[in-house]
Amino acid sequence: MHKFIILFVLVFFIKNVWANGSELKEANILFNKGEYLESVNLASKHISIESYIFQAKTLAIYGHFFLEEEEAIKVFKQASEFAFLALDMDSLNDNAHLEAAHTMGRYSQLIGIVSALKEGYAEKISFHLDEALKINPDNVSAQISKGTWHAEIVDKAGFMANILYGATSEQARNHYEIALNLDGENIGVLYEISYGLFLLDEKEDILRAKQLLTKAIKLSPINHLDKLYIQKAKNLIKEL
Repeated sequence: MHKFIILFVLVFFIKNVWANGSELKEANILFNKGEYLESVNLASKHISIESYIFQAKTLAIYGHFFLEEEEAIKVFKQASEFAFLALDMDSLNDNAHLEAAHTMGRYSQLIGIVSALKEGYAEKISFHLDEALKINPDNVSAQISKGTWHAEIVDKAGFMANILYGATSEQARNHYEIALNLDGENIGVLYEISYGLFLLDEKEDILRAKQLLTKAIKLSPINHLDKLYIQKAKNLIKEL
C-alpha cells in the first residue's frame, strides 16, 4: 500500500512538472505571436520560478509597448511582484534579479528619471543588476540594462551623475560593447543599445547608434517583439 502511494505521488509529480514545462512552452509560443496577456495567463497556471520570471518579463514588455500612465504603472507593479516572488524562491537566479531591475526600470522611465532618482530607484535597480552580473556576466539583458542605468543617470544628472551615483558614459559604453560581443545580431539588443547611446548624446555615440539601428532594421524579425523593435528603430533613426 505504501509503495503504491509513493508511486502515485511520484507519477503525479512527474506529470505536474511535465505540464508546467509544456504550458511554459505554449506560453512562449503565444509570446512570440504577440499574444502577451494570453501568454501570462497560461504561464500563471503553475507556480515555478520560471513562470514568475516569464510573467514579470512579459508584463513589463506589455506595459512598456502598449500602455500609458496609470494603466502602465499598475502593470509594472504587478510585474515587479512576480519578479520578487521569483527572488524569494531563488536569490541566486540572475534572471530573477534582472526582472526585478527591469520592472522597476520601466516604472522609473514612466514616472520620470528625476522622480525615480528621488525615490531611490537608482540604488535599487543598480543592486539587482550588479547581483545578476555577479551570478552571470554573460547575461546580455543585464549588461544592456546596466549600461542604460549609467546612460539615463548621465542624461539627467550631468556632471553630478558620477559624484552622486557613480554613473559614467564610459561605463555605459563598456556594458554595451560586452552585450554586442555576446549577442550582436539581436534586433532588441541593437535597439536598446542604440537608445542608450542616444541618451549619451556624444557625436561618437550618435554615429554608433545610427549604425546599430540601420543594422537592426535590415534584420529579419523572428517574433512579434522584433517587429515592435524594428518600428521603434525606424522612429529613433529619424530623430538622429
